[in-house]
Amino acid sequence: MKLTTPLVALALALAGSAASAATIGVLYDAGGNPIANGADLGPDLYSAVQADIQPTYTSSFDYVYNFMLDSTTDLNVSANTYLGPTVDGSASFSLYNGTSTGDSGTPGALAGTVFTFGGTIVNTTFSGLPAGTYFFEIAGSPATMIGTAFNVTLQAPGDTGPLPAVPEPANMALLLAGLGLMGFLVKRRARD
Repeated sequence: MKLTTPLVALALALAGSAASAATIGVLYDAGGNPIANGADLGPDLYSAVQADIQPTYTSSFDYVYNFMLDSTTDLNVSANTYLGPTVDGSASFSLYNGTSTGDSGTPGALAGTVFTFGGTIVNTTFSGLPAGTYFFEIAGSPATMIGTAFNVTLQAPGDTGPLPAVPEPANMALLLAGLGLMGFLVKRRARD
């Protein structure tokens, strides 16, 4: 009887640690080239692609992808499944603050709402994300033994650029003097 409690506790601990273990995936740029883990996202599209077909079939998948934003921006996300059976309803996309070394995110680090996808394209926008490090997690399970695949693309629209500089008083004086000189010359020519 006394041995049962530690065994149950150990089994629950192992189950909990297995559930929180994720694989660090690879982000790809718009040309299909892999980019460094934790890359700075910009206006180009970045894609996270995973094929889970029969030779590598697993009953579930769980991937995290690290990236950075260098300024406050919106993050546009599009997720869908392809190449075979659809992912069942448990496929989800979660965005977190921070960097993952393979651990799942905690609810307190969520940077927006979780959304699910499977069989149809889902588009969503995370608005006004401040500059910093982030990671997203994609988890789900194939609907059949044949497996499935997903494609998630992200876009952080480009900066609007710095605000135009306020002209210096000396520059304004030169501009006004130039305009005055032009006006004087035009009036003089009209008189002649």
